[in-house]
Amino acid sequence: MKKTILAGATLLALAIPSLSLAQNPPPQWSVITTTVIKPEFRTEYEAIQKEITAAYKKSGVPFRMVAQTSFGDVMEYVSIMPLAKFADFDGPSSLAKALGGEPAAQKMLKRMAPYIVSVHRTADLAMPDVSIQTPGDSGEWAQVIAYQLIPGKSAEFTAFLKSDYLPAMKKAGIANVWMSRPIFGGDSNIRIMVIPMHKMAEVDLGPATTRALGAEGAQKLNAKQSTMVASVNRSISHLRMDLSYLPAAPKGTQ
Repeated sequence: MKKTILAGATLLALAIPSLSLAQNPPPQWSVITTTVIKPEFRTEYEAIQKEITAAYKKSGVPFRMVAQTSFGDVMEYVSIMPLAKFADFDGPSSLAKALGGEPAAQKMLKRMAPYIVSVHRTADLAMPDVSIQTPGDSGEWAQVIAYQLIPGKSAEFTAFLKSDYLPAMKKAGIANVWMSRPIFGGDSNIRIMVIPMHKMAEVDLGPATTRALGAEGAQKLNAKQSTMVASVNRSISHLRMDLSYLPAAPKGTQ
């Protein structure tokens, strides 16, 4: 199964901080670029990521987040940027705009090319109706869970999240659960869940569903989920603050 993270998520799903807290928010799109690099070029690749992030910030892009997979493919980085409208792709690339022209963008890409094994890009859509969103600092770590749905089970899985899974997460005191799905460039039967964490020690607490429902209740929940989900891929990602800049906090949350 191809995972996309903060696909989603990493991390960190997805331009997750862009999820609107308005009552009737517009669709929230993110461009998720998953890059696998050669191990010997980590320092050089990260240096270029800092340059790219600085250029985007200077050009006025609302945010750019770069997450590094810690458990999963450890050579994987995921960058997350907001997508206001697809018409933006009709002109110069975002990188060209940020760097001041296509020649500068091509020069940057050529510098980076020797460091890269593969690149995969998707356009992901946030799913705020099946998410838990709490304003404030959500932390720099995240569990990223990719669900491969059984074909034809999409609506049933959404209903399951609303009626069973999210209430259990809320009962366990989980402040944020962010859901998204790839629309372009990915499998339409994949759903990405991002559960932010402030510390890795939160993993030691065990599954939130078990804490909320007990072992027997969690087993029943998992059994119900298995009727809709073909497979599950779990990873942990780290939001690299040194390679990123975050969106402005919503008013009233600072």
